[in-house]
Amino acid sequence: MIELARVTGLATVQDGGRPGLMHAGVPAGGAMAPAHLAFANAAARNALDTAAIEAFGDLEIVARVAIVVATEAGVVRALAAGERARFDRPPGRRVHYVAVRGGVDVPCVLGGRGTLLTAGLGGHEGRALRRGDVLRVGDDEPAGAAATLSPPPPVAPPSDDDGPIALVAGPDFEAFTPDALELLCAATFTIAPASDRTGTRLVGPRLARRDGSARPSAPMVRGAIEVPPDGAEIVLGPDHPTTGGYPVLACIAAADFGRFMRIPLGGAVRFALR
Repeated sequence: MIELARVTGLATVQDGGRPGLMHAGVPAGGAMAPAHLAFANAAARNALDTAAIEAFGDLEIVARVAIVVATEAGVVRALAAGERARFDRPPGRRVHYVAVRGGVDVPCVLGGRGTLLTAGLGGHEGRALRRGDVLRVGDDEPAGAAATLSPPPPVAPPSDDDGPIALVAGPDFEAFTPDALELLCAATFTIAPASDRTGTRLVGPRLARRDGSARPSAPMVRGAIEVPPDGAEIVLGPDHPTTGGYPVLACIAAADFGRFMRIPLGGAVRFALR
């Protein structure tokens, strides 16, 4: 087991998600930055989608038994029972991941172990982690110190490139004025403080919709850029509503979704049409 001795900001248990349930109103969820979760798990010698801790702030844990922990930077540490370890959020990033060998052993709900805060299910009691929580660890522990700290399998580290985020044109282009997509790609936006796992709000030029533009409620996907009537853009996150009625001008390319979600609150972002 591990005990959370310090938690600053939102922290939850997240894994590879629970796809295939949107017809029942359940979003796929999962890590905001899937490639970074995968790299932390690879360093811990877990399956890449194993449940780990996703944190928006700093963490400090206490090992109740001897364990092995790893970060998205590929740092691996063997902790003895009673030993503490601190994991600070990397500068200039919104989220980071701490994996433990064997995975965070929380109940599997609807095919996944990740926390879906909007429904209060999965993860640790369906809620955010807090100081004093104790999490079970899976029993996939190798024997011997050599096995404990042996090199992880080769997995390419995720990109932290600060270049423009790649977009693909959305399905509702005709709901906007002709220059809307050009403006989206020409401007610099910032990440609004009122952003979470459900949606990231952008601060920047307002994108004009055509008079009378409307659309029926339709299925949504992560990375979709919705534009409400006030023109303030919202990028849907992993816990997005399964349907929505705002027109979608563009969608973040899957390869850049995690990189976008790592941009910190107040950070700048630019887009480029793929």
